Amino acid sequence: MKAFELQQWLEEKLPNPVPQDKVDGIFAGDPQAEVRGVAVTFLPNIYVLEQASRKNLNFVIGHEPVFYHHPWNYPKGDNYMIPMPDTDLEEKKATPPGLAKQKLIKEHNLVSYRLHDAWNDFPDRGMGVAIEKVLGWQGKRITQDAWIYELPPTPLKELAKQVGKKLGKRGIRFVGDPDRMVKRVSLDWGSPGAIEIFVRGLGYGCDAAITGEVEEWRDVEFARDVNMGLILGGHHATETPGMRYFYEWFIQNRPDIRAEYIDAGDPDHFIAW
Repeated sequence: MKAFELQQWLEEKLPNPVPQDKVDGIFAGDPQAEVRGVAVTFLPNIYVLEQASRKNLNFVIGHEPVFYHHPWNYPKGDNYMIPMPDTDLEEKKATPPGLAKQKLIKEHNLVSYRLHDAWNDFPDRGMGVAIEKVLGWQGKRITQDAWIYELPPTPLKELAKQVGKKLGKRGIRFVGDPDRMVKRVSLDWGSPGAIEIFVRGLGYGCDAAITGEVEEWRDVEFARDVNMGLILGGHHATETPGMRYFYEWFIQNRPDIRAEYIDAGDPDHFIAW
């Protein structure tokens, strides 16, 4: 099977909800390359590409882009998107890590496929379902219109600790009164439009919101001004469950293709004094 044929199969099984955004697809490597094996990951960093080449897994499926470039800039909190200039991609590819990735891809005939929008909200699977399972919150969601959960009353600092441990983190950041009792929570992952998550959370009477990362000058201060707790699990930790879930789906549906999950490595470290 060639890379473009595997791409076609993926796009048949996982239809892209917004193909016009040009977020998903092959973004590096030769589409005519023979697929020797599949590596699934959160993000194809240099470590992942090196491991994939050593394991002879040349079709790398990642949730985030290989060259630090997303075709749209989302000004979180607003209802519009700004196209990123093509020169931005070329500039990023010309950086030392961009060149190193291109060298690895060429030398080992790797193909980098981005699976983002097509998996985010895949029915009964996807990113939200996966992180819900990791947190052990199945059956606690109170509405199908949003990821809102009713939990036993828990101090914010204890809930943050529980979330961090379940996500496999070495520590976790949270904002708000540590002793505030939290009962209703809004759940997100990655890097969503953060002001919207607080507005939505307020509409459902949430005490706290969980997500991956935000912009501090705007989103953290917005959370404090609306008196809502905020737990930040990090982009990697909150989206890795979803890609591990995709890996499970892939090996069930394509047992004929050798595949392995390669963890990109949570970048967060913490020190206390």
